[in-house]
Amino acid sequence: MTTLICTRTHACSARVMMDLHARGCYHDDRVMHGITTLQHMPKRAAAALAIALTLAGGVAGGFAARYVHLPLPWLLGALFTTMALSLAGAPVRLIPWGRPAGTVVVGASTGLQFTATVVAKLVTLLPMIIAAAFISTIVGAVGGLLYMRLTGIDRVTAFFATVPGGVVETTTIAPHYGGHLEPIMVAQTTRVALIVVFAPFLVISFVGGGAQNPLLAIPIVPWLPILGLLAVSGIIATLLSRTRSPNAWLMAPLFIAAAASHLGWMEGRMPDVLLIAAQVLIGSALGAHFRPEFLTRLFRLLWASCVVVLFAAGSMALFAAAIAWLGGYPVPTMVLAMAPAGIAEMVLTGKVLGLDSTMIAGFQLMRIIIVLIWCRTALVLFQRAAERAFGKPPEPPSS
Repeated sequence: MTTLICTRTHACSARVMMDLHARGCYHDDRVMHGITTLQHMPKRAAAALAIALTLAGGVAGGFAARYVHLPLPWLLGALFTTMALSLAGAPVRLIPWGRPAGTVVVGASTGLQFTATVVAKLVTLLPMIIAAAFISTIVGAVGGLLYMRLTGIDRVTAFFATVPGGVVETTTIAPHYGGHLEPIMVAQTTRVALIVVFAPFLVISFVGGGAQNPLLAIPIVPWLPILGLLAVSGIIATLLSRTRSPNAWLMAPLFIAAAASHLGWMEGRMPDVLLIAAQVLIGSALGAHFRPEFLTRLFRLLWASCVVVLFAAGSMALFAAAIAWLGGYPVPTMVLAMAPAGIAEMVLTGKVLGLDSTMIAGFQLMRIIIVLIWCRTALVLFQRAAERAFGKPPEPPSS
């Protein structure tokens, strides 16, 4: 199972020119539901129409979620709608660079809150942040053993499928160690999506539905400086992403915005319409990962991933709640800070719900960095643990 799901996931989104047959919009020689009209259109027009319909579905889902008072309505509404369309076989296609653009907005918005006081607080919390990162990795390793038991996949693949690193980072590193990308993408995508879905409801259960977002009292930064900040951040993030810098789309704008805030060049918060757009783009991108094969050929991997995610997320939520009660920190903020999910999604969740997104960013970033630094050592330890639990791996067949 070495096929990269991202390729299938964005089978209709990688290029402006679209060949529906070559780009995976056909399955088992059958035309997928909803693409007959696009099939007979010019490629550029078909691509543009598919993007427009996908975005329209995400926005409509956001409005519906807002109408029924879901937490994080624009993110969850877009996620649910796009996932439903994708699982139904609709020709879901995302704007090229849409999710990175949304992540840049989230990073810049968070960076504007990094005052000297915030930085000093994160420095004092550094030992706890590092400890939480290591514990998260250990919990992920235990989940990897469970994933092996449920699916029978090899040890390297199980490790990278459950290690709480970034989806992009793990799928980039895994092939160098012999990991198979398909089960890794299923598990990592499921991990991020499930936690993004359940985290807002968990937070609301702690803080109550009537809690006021304190960021709403902060003035909005004028549009001209904001657009300049986003343009500079986007250019630098693009350059850094080509060097495989971890989370370049989030961290570059975060540091640039933090520097601009410290220097007094701009003060305030991101315009709401930009954060709404970021939620729709990120939610749609998450939902588009769930293709029809998740319910057929990859169903076993999907349900096993759900079991492992519930174990890992539940374990880290209990640990985070204990640390919060012992240290006197807000439980919802600490739960999101230690959640084994994507950094952009957790920071965005905290920001929209009025939590301390700077603390969440600090914890999440350190976890990603530690996973990347000690990945090789952690893999060796995981293989030893798997050998004790399951015995030696079978010898490869001789040629």
